[in-house]
Amino acid sequence: MRAVLLVVLVFGCQSAPKLPAGMEFVTASANPLQWRSSLSVVSPVRPPTSVDGRVHIAVALNLPEREVLSTSLDARGERTVKLPVGTVASRIEYRGTAGVDALPEASWKVLDVRQFEWTASGLQCVVLRPAGGVLKGLRWSCGAHADARAGEVLSAWVQKGFIDAPEGEAERSAAAKRLGAINACVGCHVPSRLEDRTGRAVVQRATDAQGLFSLRSLWRDDDPVERYRPVDANVNDDFMTPVCPESEIDLRAQRCADGQLARLRIDVARGMRAADPHVERLCFARRALASRLDSEGRAAWAAQLDECELALAPSN
Repeated sequence: MRAVLLVVLVFGCQSAPKLPAGMEFVTASANPLQWRSSLSVVSPVRPPTSVDGRVHIAVALNLPEREVLSTSLDARGERTVKLPVGTVASRIEYRGTAGVDALPEASWKVLDVRQFEWTASGLQCVVLRPAGGVLKGLRWSCGAHADARAGEVLSAWVQKGFIDAPEGEAERSAAAKRLGAINACVGCHVPSRLEDRTGRAVVQRATDAQGLFSLRSLWRDDDPVERYRPVDANVNDDFMTPVCPESEIDLRAQRCADGQLARLRIDVARGMRAADPHVERLCFARRALASRLDSEGRAAWAAQLDECELALAPSN
């Protein structure tokens, strides 16, 4: 697959803004369909959404063509995919049609893009935001200090109206502050981070050895429920069951006897038999990534691939 997102531009009527050393101004199309050719990384437990159900979060992976992805065991004994130079991983937040399993349409709006790029000189961070019909943002070498500086630049852009911002001084100030605060890229994506189901963590899931959440989640049938948006998009899903891995569960509160919040477990086989769209997308994503893995990776996740296939096998 070929990355299609970022192009560095100097506008004929608007020059690129002056930036601190080590930062690059980037812009891209605001077309919400531009990730259709990317490999979709689907989490078994859906990301949260807005009260009106119109906010959607997706993760897309662009990989170097024909390169086999190597896998290895991390310190916890979990298998991790090693992403090669040339990979681009994007988290896209849209506003579009209501419905937890709605797919992007041309009428949707891209609200935010967070991106990691694996390069020969190290990991690059990218943030893109809507700005008058296009996306504008920054690229920089990931790191705690650089992440904070990039957050300050993005916050200032909101205040100055260089990127789209709410009307009203108070609303704009709040939006600027929030955008700066959520830019702790490497602070959030800590490699091999343990899950935190206490309810205090912004993101409850664990990461893999590269600090990625969704690539690890793809191969799991149970995961924590994220709560960084007000609505759990998995409520009333017939193929989800709350579970506690190490203690009894209070089903009404979806809490475990040890005080932790419950995980949700997806019934892949039953969902596939019922042609559930979320389960079908999960299985499609597993197959697509498995086709690029080394033999050790395919063997490690054979059970997850089999449950997608066996559900459709004719019974004797």
